[in-house]
Amino acid sequence: MTKIIAVGLVLSILIACNTTKESQEQKLAQSYCGGCHLMPTPDLLDKKTWKESVLPQMALRLGVVKQNIGFYQDFSPEEIVALTQANIFPETPIVTQEQWESIVNYYVKNAPDKLPDSSGKFPIAPTLTRFVPKSDAPQIDPFVSLIKFDSATKKLFVGSRRGMVSVFDQKFNRIDSILVSSPPSDLRAYADGSLDILLMGIMDPNDHTKGTLERAKKSADGKTWTLNPVLKKLRRPVNQSFTDVDGDGLEDIVICEYGNYVGQLSWFKQEKDHTYQVFELDPAAGARLVQPYDFNRDGKLDFFVLMAQGDEKLFIIYNRGGGKYEKQLLLRFPPVYGSSYADLADVNGDGWVDIVYSNGDNADYSLILKPYHGVRIFLNNGKNQFEEKWFFPLHGASKALADDFDKDGDIDIAAISYFPSKPQDGFVYFENQGNMKFTAQTFPNPRQDKWMLLEKADYDQDGDNDLLLGYLERPPYTNPMPKGMTGLHILENKTK
Repeated sequence: MTKIIAVGLVLSILIACNTTKESQEQKLAQSYCGGCHLMPTPDLLDKKTWKESVLPQMALRLGVVKQNIGFYQDFSPEEIVALTQANIFPETPIVTQEQWESIVNYYVKNAPDKLPDSSGKFPIAPTLTRFVPKSDAPQIDPFVSLIKFDSATKKLFVGSRRGMVSVFDQKFNRIDSILVSSPPSDLRAYADGSLDILLMGIMDPNDHTKGTLERAKKSADGKTWTLNPVLKKLRRPVNQSFTDVDGDGLEDIVICEYGNYVGQLSWFKQEKDHTYQVFELDPAAGARLVQPYDFNRDGKLDFFVLMAQGDEKLFIIYNRGGGKYEKQLLLRFPPVYGSSYADLADVNGDGWVDIVYSNGDNADYSLILKPYHGVRIFLNNGKNQFEEKWFFPLHGASKALADDFDKDGDIDIAAISYFPSKPQDGFVYFENQGNMKFTAQTFPNPRQDKWMLLEKADYDQDGDNDLLLGYLERPPYTNPMPKGMTGLHILENKTK
């Protein structure tokens, strides 16, 4: 009996020690892996991806691994200065080698060998008839970086990563083209025909300040375009919003400078001499979306913001007037989520705007299928507090738009994927059945397409919104493009 008690005591001590060790490892991970973003739990990736891809990148960020001589060879001198100033890759280790080994052990030991795949539990019916692909869509190279339909002029603008903006009329006849200096990402059209075109500088991940906002005007004879910079030295800008932020009667600009390791959300205040003074609203890379909306119903437009890349989050910037503002964090996601877009709509019809969120960016250090990629609905409780109420897995989801597409009085969702696991994931239409239930549909014979862009527009003016999809092929072009592929796909809504 004494021996049994002794053995039991030893086992208890060993278990307690092991538990204490695991607890310490978890605390270290929480402290250092949750310091700059929401801490990712081990089950979000498999053991191999943690060990061979993600953790080595984390080691660089914590200064555990020293940059070798060739580390900065892919960075320009300008980028190296920016990375150094931001201390992205610290020269002095933030953790000891022993602490780092404990963090690695925590993730590798607790991660699964393989992530589960739940997509089979969420079928997509091949029965979609509400949208019909337009057979006579214009032929455009599959390098689309911008789609914008201007409802006032009935013109469609399609931008290419090769540095061109093509202009189409309502019947999709090409009526003009504008040569630009870099890939366009956003555009605003004026009644007089001039344009504000946001240019990325370099589209692929980088930290250069080569992005610009250009004002494009056509000559009096209508033959040539002249572009003049409104803003310079932007760090890979991807989205813009124009409004009088401080109420001084002058229109200001808010721009998402996505960058790569370095970026920011910027407010450009227009001065009386029409120059701009820049203010930093958020200092992090990954600014993806800024959308004006009056959340607190005080008559002043606030800003709804999506940050991706590292510290993935959704927040509101409340406009307090006179250039003063206040932030409210709404939702935060682990960095492996790959946040791609967010749309605002009153999904449940209670009078408060909700969030339709998509995540599926799969281009960084964890190129595996993730069961948490997809489309989510976060409902507003009336106090601008949001809770997830619906989720549909969709590998590689790149964008989801909310609208009453079938004109029955409730909100439906159209979604696309850039990293689809199967052809059915490329485009999915979710028809609202009420009570937060949606039927997922796609076309009977979908292709394995990679859709990066999705816009809604009633281009045929029949009372319902059609859909415009943009295909973006990017280097190294390892996957052959489908035969006959075009960069612009038009889905005509047959509701009306």
